[in-house]
This record gives sequence, C-alpha cells and structure tokens, in this order.
Amino acid sequence: MSLRLRLVLTLWLVTLLAGALTVGFAATAAYETADRSTRNTLTRAGYALERAYHMEPRAGDPLYTEMTSIKLLGLMAPGTCIRFEQRLISERRICASWQMFGPIAPDGFRKTVTRVFGPVAPATGEGRAPGGGIFSVEVTFDPVAAATLAWQRVRLALWQTLGMAAGVLFLGTLAIYSRLEPVGPIVRGLDRLSAGDLDTRVTRSGAPEFRKIADAVNRLAQQLTASTEARRVLTRRLIEVEDVERRQLARDLHDEFGQMLTATAALAASIGLAAPPGHPALARDAEAIGANIRAMMTCLRGAFARLRPPDLDEVGLTASLRGMLSGWQAQSGARLRLDSTLDEDGLSGAVALDLYRIVQECVTNAMRHGTPSRVDVALHAEGDAIVLTVEDDGGGHIDGGAPGHGLIGMAERTEAMGGRLRLEEGARGVRIRVRLPMARGRSAA
Repeated sequence: MSLRLRLVLTLWLVTLLAGALTVGFAATAAYETADRSTRNTLTRAGYALERAYHMEPRAGDPLYTEMTSIKLLGLMAPGTCIRFEQRLISERRICASWQMFGPIAPDGFRKTVTRVFGPVAPATGEGRAPGGGIFSVEVTFDPVAAATLAWQRVRLALWQTLGMAAGVLFLGTLAIYSRLEPVGPIVRGLDRLSAGDLDTRVTRSGAPEFRKIADAVNRLAQQLTASTEARRVLTRRLIEVEDVERRQLARDLHDEFGQMLTATAALAASIGLAAPPGHPALARDAEAIGANIRAMMTCLRGAFARLRPPDLDEVGLTASLRGMLSGWQAQSGARLRLDSTLDEDGLSGAVALDLYRIVQECVTNAMRHGTPSRVDVALHAEGDAIVLTVEDDGGGHIDGGAPGHGLIGMAERTEAMGGRLRLEEGARGVRIRVRLPMARGRSAA
C-alpha cells in the first residue's frame, strides 16, 4: 500500500473518530441541558409557590390549585415535570410539553443513551409559608424527552459534521495526493538503484524537503557509479595481472620443468638401453621411470592448457573453445557441444579471453562437482551484447551458500567487463548465463 493511500485512509479514520466524538459531545450536552433545565425549573417553581402564599391568601378556594398549576406551567422548561404539595392542597404532578424537541427518538437510540447516561437526576426542594406552612417541590425530566432532545442535538451535530467532514476529506485527499506526488519517482528511483541501474536520476519537484531528498538520491547514484566504475577498472586490472602471471607460470613450467622432464626421460631411456643382460630389474626400473615421466608430462601439458589459452588472435575464440571441449570430452567421456553464431570480427581480445576463461571454469566445475553426460555451451549475439550459456545434466544444485572461488572468479570477470552473471537450476543440472557488452577496445593480456 502506497504512502499516499495510507495517509488518506488515516485521514478518513481520524475524521470518523472526530465524528464519533462530536456525536458523543452532542448527546452529553443534551443531557447537561436537561439537568440544567431541571434545576432552573425547581428554582422558578419554588419562588412562584412562595409568592402564591404571600400574595394570594385564598388557599381554600378550589380555583386556587388550578391557578397555581397554570402559573407553574408557565415557568417550567419543556420536558420537565413538577410534583408539589401545599396547605389544603393534595399532592399534584404536572408536566410541560416537549413537542418542540421534534419527533420521538428511535427506540434503539433511546435505549442506548439511557444505558450510557442514565435518567436525569431529579431536583427537590422545600419552602416555608407564613403561619408555619411547609411545601415541597420535586422536578424531574421526562426520560423520553431527554432522549429526544439528545437525538435532535445529535442529528444536528451529525449533519454539520458530515458537511465539514466531506470538505475536509475532499480537500485533504487532494492535498495529500498533490503534496506527495514526488514520493513515487523517488521510491521508483531507489528501487532501480537497488536493482543495479546506476544511471537512474530523480527529478527535483515538490516541497523543499522532497527536492533535498531527490538531490541526495542523485548524489548517491553518482557516487555509486564512480565507485562501481573504479572497482571495475581495478578488477579488470587484477584479472589482466592474473592472466599475465598465468602466462609467465606456464612459460616457466615449459622452460624449466619441461626441459628437466625431457632430459630425465632421455636419461631413463639410455639407462634402459645400457642395462646389462644379467640385470633385467634395472631395465624395468628405467622403463617405470620413463612411464612416470610421460604421465607427468601429460599432466604438465594439461596445466599448460589451463594456464595459457591458445592464441585467440590467431586461432579464434570458437576454434579455441572447440579444442578445449574436445579435450574434456576425450578425458571424461561426456558429450560436450558448442553452439556458436557469434561473429568474431571486431571482438576485442579481452572479451574473447574472458569468455574462454568463463567457459573453462564452467566446464571444470561441472566435471569436478557432478557427473554430467553432456555439457551444452551456447554463444550468441543479442544486439550489442554477447550471451553465453553453459548447461549440464550433472545433477548439481544451487544451495544458496557461500559461492566457491570459481564462481567468484567468473562473477568478477563478468562484472569487470560491465556484464551480468546469473546462476540457475536447469532440468537436471545447473545453467550459467552470462551477458557481456560486445564493444570493448582492450586487448587480451
């Protein structure tokens, strides 16, 4: 869920909460009004009864009671009821009309507010008349009238709240979406950066804070680009140095160990030929020494092939790969196949050497860590890129652990050339896919 949508939902929830609080305050204010009306009615009624004793000494007159009730009705607040006693007057109870509150509140609302607020507390009082007379007054508020008053207040507050909430939600939603418009490009830019697209730049827009964030993201992208390029150059240089050292090592092995082994083999052969007929063991030992030397020379030639690739400029990449795969096929018995449609014209020596080394490492890993019956190598051009795929059926798996030195070396070569390496699980083994840019102007070391 996006930030803007979360903020809009939060605004709606806050508005709903504010509406609920407004409804609660309106109902509370209605019951406070009812309580205040009850107490005010008690004060006015007590004062009117005391005056009635002083100014109208006709308490025995039957009309006196009715006139007192009429006077009290004029002083009562809507919804209140008065119960009073006077000399020579039995207890009476009169109630004021509350139709001015409007239609009666719904039954469910009446039950809810009565359960929450309870009935309005009655107000009681006593007074003394001349001659020792005592009268009592009790004022109550009709529960249905109180609930109806609360209903009318709540309805009014609810309509006002809905009108205000509609405006707030509409304007607030527009403000959130317009103000947070720059967040989307910033997040998408960061996602592209995390995916390795270091050419990403974020457009400066919106509030000053968002413009500062966009500047920071762009500076980060520039720094990452510079550091990545510096690392590629360093890695490329290290790989070139490593290739030079491999060539030097192969040359030393050929010049030193190769000559020594050749001389030793010749010496063993001369010993075998010069052995006296009466010492057959000496001839056998000389032959065994020669066999060991031949085996050592075979291993040494394999090391030469791994350390020093064929002359790619003279032979070509495709022919060099076919020769390497043929050697592995003769040695392991597996079927190694090369499918290449790559046009090698203009292909730099550095790229050719990297491709050769990557294929060499892939085949070595397949033979060392599995038992493949076939290894398929595909080399094609896709636009301005070279795509290399090596797949075997040796039953290997990607365990997600720490990669080995061979995979690290392939990844370093690929990254140094500005390419991408992807390791996948095939149907019966492992598939390695490498994508390298074709345009490189460096030669092989």
